[in-house]
Amino acid sequence: MKRMAGLISITPVWTLVLVLCLGAVASAATKEVMVDVKCTTGKPVPVALTMEEVREVIGVDFPANWDSLRVVDASGKEIPFQIDDVDLSNTVSKRDELAFLAKGPCKIVVKDSAAEKPSFPNQLNVAPGEKGNIAISTLDGKFVVQVTNMGTVDVLKYNGAEHKYVKDLGMIRYAGFPYSTYWYDKDLGKHEEKTTFEEPLRVVKLTVLPNAPVRATVVVQTASDLFPGLRQFLVTSVYATGDIRVSNRIVTAGYSDLTKLFTVANAVMADFEDAVHMLPMFRYLDWAEELGVAPADYWKSHDAVMNVDGRPYVVFADTRGPKPPWWGASYLFASAERWRTNFSPKAGVGVAEILLTIPEVSKDLVERLKGQGWHLEGEWRTGYFRWIAAEIIDVRKKHGITIDINPDMSEGDWPLHMIPGNSMEHLNYYVVYEAKDRVDAIRFLEARHAELASV
Repeated sequence: MKRMAGLISITPVWTLVLVLCLGAVASAATKEVMVDVKCTTGKPVPVALTMEEVREVIGVDFPANWDSLRVVDASGKEIPFQIDDVDLSNTVSKRDELAFLAKGPCKIVVKDSAAEKPSFPNQLNVAPGEKGNIAISTLDGKFVVQVTNMGTVDVLKYNGAEHKYVKDLGMIRYAGFPYSTYWYDKDLGKHEEKTTFEEPLRVVKLTVLPNAPVRATVVVQTASDLFPGLRQFLVTSVYATGDIRVSNRIVTAGYSDLTKLFTVANAVMADFEDAVHMLPMFRYLDWAEELGVAPADYWKSHDAVMNVDGRPYVVFADTRGPKPPWWGASYLFASAERWRTNFSPKAGVGVAEILLTIPEVSKDLVERLKGQGWHLEGEWRTGYFRWIAAEIIDVRKKHGITIDINPDMSEGDWPLHMIPGNSMEHLNYYVVYEAKDRVDAIRFLEARHAELASV
């Protein structure tokens, strides 16, 4: 307040406040998200976050300009990244994925102001392949995969060596009663079993996203014409490190009564005659329960247990697996564990399936049988197997184990009843790797699982 020519002039306080507010608007605000990555193998760790996850962490009320987004390591150096339009909406939306490789803790930085969108050189080539397939390869041509016309992925070359490493990543196997009127009169009707290739599924959309500074991403949407409303949303990302991330989401828009619903990997290390199959000891194995023994005791009786660093692992020759009590599978009705692998000691190379979400094992027998598990019968299968064999009861009875289970499909109500909107989601990594021997392979896979799960 000041006196002017006999008058009193008052400078309003709100004028100063307004100037301060305008100043705040003029300067950009920044949000940082710390990403904790533990890298112990020396191999860069793939990181993939949905934009919904990123948005929730920075705050939904923050007006982020996604062109300003950067990823920096602990020293402040920028890390190449990409945002994959996995829902093919041509805009940044919640299911889209931010992807980068990290060798340790890093952070995502985003501002609310305009910025020039960064550009990074591609690390993988995408080109037409044989018979209408698409070839994805590293710049040096030493790691090559092919994308089939159904959107599945086969690994053809690693470290420059051509082999049958693994086929049909992204394939599904499904079975059930497509003509069921269970919802009306409990009549399941005729049973059918199909795979991606055997129906075949109808490809609704298939594309390989053009931007590949970190990974080459295949987006596939398929539909079953046999099982009404059954849809697959598949996103497969190939990294130059030899890691392949497979995000498989099965959704039903109708009513489905299923006995099988599996994510599949085929022909793992198929042309390596010395390949051994290895995995952490099962928490649950129905064949062991039928004998009244622990899973470790069951595999010990087949001379298929190897101890590494104080832990037991199942290890057997893949082409000559232990003779099962019944059926032709090497194992089924078994818990899904952290990883499983086929490994060639002679070549020093292997292919592993690593699970980021490990299904729990129920204390109740029926719920265990109805839950998701692992099945090895040539194919590596992860998912539901609701076709309950009579042997599950008969072998137990033979060994004096009494259970009250009716294996009849309708009376026992074993099918997986899916209603509109129900879904099954699997997020698996398939890793091609090198190791000196079986012990080295097991140690690497334990460490790699820990790295991938630590993000």
